[in-house]
Amino acid sequence: MFPGKPSSEGAFPLFQPVAKRGIKMKKLLVLLFSVLVLTLACGEQPAEDVVVDDSTDEGASTEDYVLPEADEYLTLSDSIGIELGDSNYVFGQIAGADISPKGEIAILDAQRSCVSIFSPSGEFIQRIGRQGSGPGEFQLAVGMTFFQDEEITVVSAVTIPDSLQPGVVVADAMGGKLIYFNSEMEYMMDVQGFYPSPPAVVAGVNGGAIVGMKPVFLQSEEGMFMGFTVSRWEMGETEAAVDYFESMSPFDPSDLSSMADDVPIFGATPEGIVLTSRLSTEVYEFTVWNPEGEELFTVTDENFERVRKTQEEIDLEAEMVNNRMIQQGMPESMANWQPDPYRSSIGGLWIDGLDRIWVTKGTTMTPSFNVYDMEGNLLFTAALDAGERASTWQVLIQEDQFLAFDADPELYPQVFIGGLPGIEKTGIEEEGQ
Repeated sequence: MFPGKPSSEGAFPLFQPVAKRGIKMKKLLVLLFSVLVLTLACGEQPAEDVVVDDSTDEGASTEDYVLPEADEYLTLSDSIGIELGDSNYVFGQIAGADISPKGEIAILDAQRSCVSIFSPSGEFIQRIGRQGSGPGEFQLAVGMTFFQDEEITVVSAVTIPDSLQPGVVVADAMGGKLIYFNSEMEYMMDVQGFYPSPPAVVAGVNGGAIVGMKPVFLQSEEGMFMGFTVSRWEMGETEAAVDYFESMSPFDPSDLSSMADDVPIFGATPEGIVLTSRLSTEVYEFTVWNPEGEELFTVTDENFERVRKTQEEIDLEAEMVNNRMIQQGMPESMANWQPDPYRSSIGGLWIDGLDRIWVTKGTTMTPSFNVYDMEGNLLFTAALDAGERASTWQVLIQEDQFLAFDADPELYPQVFIGGLPGIEKTGIEEEGQ
């Protein structure tokens, strides 16, 4: 059990069933449309109320918990986070998590505007960042990533000191910047000037570069177009060096849900290999790119079958996205998100330390995965065996472990940790020996 956690006597039961049902992509949708609202001019004319006839698209009202059939099952080894007590272990709203090359666990807390860093065994180490608009401060932190421990050299082969080696970068949507901290977790620099906003989701690449997803706008004679791109930015630059994905649609303020097909899903390795897909309910497909933006291969599941959302999922998604739009300043008449009645085919893309591609299935309530090799061959299937509560979790596949959290928990925020199949020891187990 990690330090700072309550004893098992009176502790929160790990597998307690909950009444709330989540949806696989709710966190991504809320995040992206929060960023969009921040970058949109709010002076648009209010849209007319939209009346939707959902009589033919209504799904089942609820869905009973079912552990998906799989070749391998992921289980939990521990967690970080308590309801009351040591403030170092109490979180406000978890917006992201990552594991450093040293095995340290970082948790991005959007409500407290900071990143809390813990040792592999769960001991609190330090906190970086705080609320504000100054250097090293965040206004709305929406993403973060570690960089690998790698010495960066200039052309003259002079090694850059540790104080200039990037360690962590945080994306601040409201502040319009990326905030870099060095390998010693000290403030390094702000990078500003992204149009219309910085990347909202980021992955660190060797050399201090990032791969990220950001909104894009285009004004032409045909009108205004809006969408998303997945690109690579070198350290300190605001212009993308490589584009891997771009999708745009005509901007219709009365129907922002029409942009759902433009939402990308991506993953990246420290070596710069990039995975991309789109938030599709009709096609199961993802593409693998080399660092230069050349397509390596695409995997398509011709046997993919669509799965209808429950009515509870539809209602929850509409409520969460619309409420967030209004909270960010959008007129209520424009906050009319109409969810797709079907679940997305893919919910996440990851590559672990054995170069295995993990594709999160969007069609199951409980997190489950198809796992491929780097030639696109299916190796095995996997699912998270953590009870009904896990149906609302986001699962992040790391080098040799996985992290999981609920962005909107029923009780209090926690990050859960577990090992990956085929990797004998996680950082937690190694340190405990």
